[in-house]
Amino acid sequence: MIKLVVSDLDNTLLDKDNKINDQTLILLKKCLSKGVFIVLGTGRLYQSAKIYKDMIGEDIYIICYNGSLIVDNKDRIVFSKNLDVGLMKKIVDFCKLKNLYCQFYEDGKILVEQVTDETRIDPDLKNVKAIEAIDFDLYDFKPSPKAMIVVDPNLLGVYQEELRDFLDDEVYIAQSQNYLIEIMPKEVDKGKSLEYLCHKLNIKPSEVMAIGDNTNDREMLNFSSYSIAVANAVDDLKDAAFYVCENERSLGVAEALNKFVL
Repeated sequence: MIKLVVSDLDNTLLDKDNKINDQTLILLKKCLSKGVFIVLGTGRLYQSAKIYKDMIGEDIYIICYNGSLIVDNKDRIVFSKNLDVGLMKKIVDFCKLKNLYCQFYEDGKILVEQVTDETRIDPDLKNVKAIEAIDFDLYDFKPSPKAMIVVDPNLLGVYQEELRDFLDDEVYIAQSQNYLIEIMPKEVDKGKSLEYLCHKLNIKPSEVMAIGDNTNDREMLNFSSYSIAVANAVDDLKDAAFYVCENERSLGVAEALNKFVL
């Protein structure tokens, strides 16, 4: 029996218009009424994820920043970990060396040198304001739950490997889009945070269904006995999944809920 369902947001629970399909929303509410825990496991910041929590119902848990922050169903922080300022400055050095855009997060807002086209592709910008630092070399950083770098998709793998070497493997690096590199504190990912939350809720991996579309969801799916990839997922995630949906995005989530939970 599945007692907990965790779903990624972008390109999984959300359609291309950043909305939850009406059919999927009805099914999620039905799961809640049957006592199934619903968790949003996302790379987004908390304020952005909370909008979807409020659509589904009050009793929702959120894993955000790819695992760096867990907020329970009462809006209480139960886990938090940040990149330290020294690592953030090294990330800035790497990006300036390679002429790459990067952003951090501060006080629930996006932190950038200046708002650019790369900032505007971030769906979080629709829900929170951006802080403009003007010059990262002179900025008084606070620890950040993650960093994000925009790259040419053709060079994604190259930059990921170069970053690991440059940062001495002191971080966890993942991708949520083929043009994004996301950098979290070491030993932080969606899977570890899901495991932490399930331990608090006394739920076993055999009672968990996890749904995702990209490699930053891999650890979350690996933890769960019911690992689900939506039809638009990358091949690496499909290969690791227990079940691959026939439908994409939000309707894929609805398909999985109908098939395995309801």
